[in-house]
Amino acid sequence: MNEYKAEQFEDTAKRFKTLGHPMRLAIVEALFARSYCVCELAELLGMHKSITSKHLSALKHVGIIDMQREGTRVNCILTMPCVLEMMHCAIKPQNEVKE
Repeated sequence: MNEYKAEQFEDTAKRFKTLGHPMRLAIVEALFARSYCVCELAELLGMHKSITSKHLSALKHVGIIDMQREGTRVNCILTMPCVLEMMHCAIKPQNEVKE
């Protein structure tokens, strides 16, 4: 495997690892519908603002979300909506064995 491919796979693995938390998946799903500020997301998901902020920071670090400032408000936006399709596929795999 060449160096470029190895680096690409490492970055992808980091994104999957970051998504490996139920609340981060819930954040991604919420942000698919629209942008939210940290306090709105915290209220929507029933989490403390500081915990929500840590989850958002992890998602931003790997490029799944971004944050845009509007005056004093910081809105979180989903930059990789394709992860939601993967998440829904994992919830109910299409090739599920029927008994």
